[in-house]
Amino acid sequence: MSSLRIGIAFFYHESHTFSPSMTNLNDFINEGFHKGDEIIEAYAGTKTEVGGFIDILRDKDAEIIPLVCAAAIPSGQVTKDAYETIKEEMISALRQSEKLDGLLIALHGAMVVEHLSDPETEMLKKIRSVIGYDIPIATTLDMHANLSSEMISYTPLHFGFKTYPHVDMYEQGCKAAETLWSGIITSEKYVASFIKLPIMLPSINMRTAEGPMHDLVELAKQKEEDSDIIGATVFGGFPYSDIPEAGVSILVTGTDPTKTERTSKELAEKVWEFKDRFIVHLPSIDDAVKEALSYNGDKPIVLADISDNPLSGGTGDTTGLLKKMLEADIKNVLFGAFYDEESLSRCMYSGEGATVQLELGGKESPEFGEPLSVQADIIRLTEGKFRNKGPMNTGVLVQTNGAAHIRVKGMDILLTGRALSANDPELFRHIGIEPTEKNVLGMKVKNHFRSSFEDLVGKILYVDAPGLASNDLSVFNYKHIPVPIWPLNRTVPYQFELTTK
Repeated sequence: MSSLRIGIAFFYHESHTFSPSMTNLNDFINEGFHKGDEIIEAYAGTKTEVGGFIDILRDKDAEIIPLVCAAAIPSGQVTKDAYETIKEEMISALRQSEKLDGLLIALHGAMVVEHLSDPETEMLKKIRSVIGYDIPIATTLDMHANLSSEMISYTPLHFGFKTYPHVDMYEQGCKAAETLWSGIITSEKYVASFIKLPIMLPSINMRTAEGPMHDLVELAKQKEEDSDIIGATVFGGFPYSDIPEAGVSILVTGTDPTKTERTSKELAEKVWEFKDRFIVHLPSIDDAVKEALSYNGDKPIVLADISDNPLSGGTGDTTGLLKKMLEADIKNVLFGAFYDEESLSRCMYSGEGATVQLELGGKESPEFGEPLSVQADIIRLTEGKFRNKGPMNTGVLVQTNGAAHIRVKGMDILLTGRALSANDPELFRHIGIEPTEKNVLGMKVKNHFRSSFEDLVGKILYVDAPGLASNDLSVFNYKHIPVPIWPLNRTVPYQFELTTK
């Protein structure tokens, strides 16, 4: 075995500061809270950042020191108690381990704690106070990270996702591990150049298969062909976090500060040039339902309820689109996943084959639609466990906290005990529903579901329904974001701060 000892860790949350709910410790436990060797069991063989860490370190014959991994579904701000508990677990694990030669951490970059707007940077600061500055650290970051320049004070090695849907988590984990390893072996010194732009982008048009983000990512990849540029990333930001760090940022890592600065400036100029291309206008609920009624393709049409997408911090239980689809009496429809613990519990109590009266949805955020009073036939019940088989988070065990397949006025609906985006067909298939056999799919999703569903459906229609993750940023009462900022202020001049460390 190699004499090098490399720690691995994971602390991940995307925080919606306008959400009425808080993210507590149980939310991390429900999604994934692992310590020590549990981490290897949970993530080895998965297409995740940590899966990439493990594979590269095993290939290098390193001694892997698993520390703490904690992740929760995007939702409201993380409670101070949850953050401090996980942070202390992380610091305790570091202190108890023998001296490390390097540390790999999978972060998100858009976590917000009720007392901290930049908790991941605070975490890195605390880690440095324990392990010092001689031990190299490399991180992975989500494309939707809200970053500050302070983060590069603690390490220049940050590797952001270049795909949305995020199907390159594993590859970026591998790249972070390879770069960390190479730096330890060669004693190579790295620098990072960071630019913050006065732009806050709606995420609906950040897909990397086409459009403005595709063009920006391709340019970043071209820049990485220079051997002096280790990584170049355009971070689109997460617009539902009302914090001073909100907005687009550019981070370029390399061995030549002149090149990293020049590259970051070139990418920043392109973002500014492309910014108008990110603005899109979506059909109303009425228009979307009319199109579904007239659709006659060979594969299903998807009505994507993007404003209630749980992976954007939506509550997963708004009723606007569901109500209109039920009223329209569209044939052969599947709607889901739909989060409603109370209705799910009633179904579990009544059992398969029963017919129950439910007050469906509208409990977490009733301002976006009151509960629907429905009579439902209970088709099937499960404990809600399955493994992803699609290209995103492949192999990861998912726990829905129970699932119920119910039928209302001929419409099939999947109820879950947690707010979950339907990003993998196994969410439906594990309970016996085949989504490809439906004419219309009503889904609480945005872009990630495309990684598994795009080839299975005939058309995808994003719907401008009400919800916490609205595409229209002007509906939010921002108080803490930088001002002026585009597009809330369309006359903001092109300006930026460049930091190189």
